[in-house]
Amino acid sequence: TWRPGRVLLGAYLFGGVTMLQFQLQGQGVQIPSQFLTMLPYLATIVVLVLISRNPTWIRINMPASLGKPFHPGA
Repeated sequence: TWRPGRVLLGAYLFGGVTMLQFQLQGQGVQIPSQFLTMLPYLATIVVLVLISRNPTWIRINMPASLGKPFHPGA
């Protein structure tokens, strides 16, 4: 949604869920490892769906020069 801070937050979320996956595997939780490996990607998909559900808000916050050709020196 055109916010660099959210990219950083998303990276921390992905890393945090990855660490949660390792912690759960280390504690011997009786969940197949394939499901635990899937957790960071599933969390990313859920966050992207939640963020993109309001297209009007995304259009309002997009950069003004998006899609305009760049002519250096002009």
